[in-house]
Amino acid sequence: MKLKNIKTVLLLIPLVIASSCGKKGCTDPKAHNFDPNATKDDGTCFKGLTESSALFTIAPTSNPNVVVFTAQNPDVECSWDFGNGTSGSGTIDTAEYPFAGNFTVTLSVFNSQGDASSSSPITIDSNDISLFDNPLHLILTGGLNGPGYRTWHIDSACDYHFGVGPPDGDAPDWWHATANSKPGVGLYDDRFTFHLVGFKYDLITNGDIYVHNTLGPNYQGAFENLYDWTAPFENMSNESWDLSTDSVMTLSNGAPMGFYSGVSEFEITQLNDTSMIVKYGHHDGTLAWFARYVPEGFVTTCP
Repeated sequence: MKLKNIKTVLLLIPLVIASSCGKKGCTDPKAHNFDPNATKDDGTCFKGLTESSALFTIAPTSNPNVVVFTAQNPDVECSWDFGNGTSGSGTIDTAEYPFAGNFTVTLSVFNSQGDASSSSPITIDSNDISLFDNPLHLILTGGLNGPGYRTWHIDSACDYHFGVGPPDGDAPDWWHATANSKPGVGLYDDRFTFHLVGFKYDLITNGDIYVHNTLGPNYQGAFENLYDWTAPFENMSNESWDLSTDSVMTLSNGAPMGFYSGVSEFEITQLNDTSMIVKYGHHDGTLAWFARYVPEGFVTTCP
């Protein structure tokens, strides 16, 4: 009799598990916005994330151009896309919107159970230029009085428009290009456009770019050209740029800005309405590259 009772109990156990998960779904009072009907392949409960896991609230501050976003689910990791070219993280985060417009904010959440996202529109009614803590934003893009963007290109007409020096240096002391000394390599016809609204970056390559000789073989169809390599390269539109308070500009998705050395961070050492000089590194940290740019349509007067 005892053995029969034991078998009866053992047979009932999997039936109870199958009933609680396979038919009625997974219930967990500690779970927050999980899918109650999700199960793993073996029939056990799986608390998969759904769109409701990524819901959030929107609250303006005393400045309507500064908005606080709060995730409703405290049990997940959060990643924010504020729709204005900036991003954030954490359950609560704040975004600044210097310009009027309609924006779409997206919250992506994840944990060991999966990931999910949700989006919500937000409207900003007026501009607030005071939110710019770095005036270089306005010079780089032409400010609000122009079309809202500014296009730059390498200043090929003058000496020192391109060169290389030591990593800790502030000038191309090891070598510099003379005027128009790199024709036909894919450097002088590139155009770099920086938009103010949304911090959008457009790279127009006209089919190819100039890359360092250690990187050229990585590109199919590339060939040696004036000591470095010319490589086929498509335009990169709708990328983004970010300029920190220490004047270091980062381009999204590894986008280049002229001669490509394997990096996408550029330190702006000089910027005005007619000239921009940047310093950037080399992929192995042994060099510093320098380039001088002028706005599209500006006629350079070389010293």
